[in-house]
Amino acid sequence: MNEHGHHDRVDDVIEQIDALTADAASWSATGEPAHPWWVKPSPGAMTAVELTMTGPGPIAISATDPYTAIADRIGDPFVDRISHLRRVSFWVGGNSVAHQPLNVGATKFLHHLLADVRDGHYIASDTERDHARVLLAAGTLPEIHGHCLITGVADDDDTPAPLGENFQSWFTHLLDQLAQIRAEALTEAVVRALGLPPELRDRIAVVSLG
Repeated sequence: MNEHGHHDRVDDVIEQIDALTADAASWSATGEPAHPWWVKPSPGAMTAVELTMTGPGPIAISATDPYTAIADRIGDPFVDRISHLRRVSFWVGGNSVAHQPLNVGATKFLHHLLADVRDGHYIASDTERDHARVLLAAGTLPEIHGHCLITGVADDDDTPAPLGENFQSWFTHLLDQLAQIRAEALTEAVVRALGLPPELRDRIAVVSLG
C-alpha cells in the first residue's frame, strides 16, 4: 500500500470511531478529560451536570437563581422535576415531552443510576433502594426529552443545590468506564481496519489529547 493510500485508510478509521463507540455505549467520551472538574465554583455559582443530546458534562449555574439558570439551559421557561433519590433532582422542560425529541442517552443515564442504586453501587437508603427496585421491575421509568440538568437538593426544601460528594464520585467513575469503553472500541477499530494481527491489540495505547 502506498503512503497516500495508508493515510486515507487511517482517516477512514478515525471517521468510524464515533460510530463504533456509539454501539459500545449510549454515550462515549468526547475528547474531554475523563474526570470532571469538581472544583469549588465561583461565588454565587454551583456545579450541576448537564445531559445534552450528545453526552453528559459538569457545568456551573447560578446558585442564587437556579430555576432561571435551569430554564435557560434546557430551553424552556417552565421546568419539571424528576425525583427518585432524596438528594438528586433531574430537571427537564415542562413542555419537553410534547416539543422535544427523546434524549436516549439521558434516559439511559437515569436508568443506569437507578440500577446502581438497586444493586448497591450507589450509596442510598434502604427506602431508595426499594423504590429503585420497584421502578425497574415495573418498567415504568420516565423518558427524558430534550436537555436535562441534574442538581442536588437543599436540606430544608426541594430547591436545587450543589451535587453531593456521593453523586460526584459515582459520576466520575461512570465517565471513567465510558472512557475505557471508548478506548477499547478505538483499539479494536484500528486493529481491524489496518489489518493488524490480533496479538498486537494489547500493544496499542490510546492517549487522550483533550
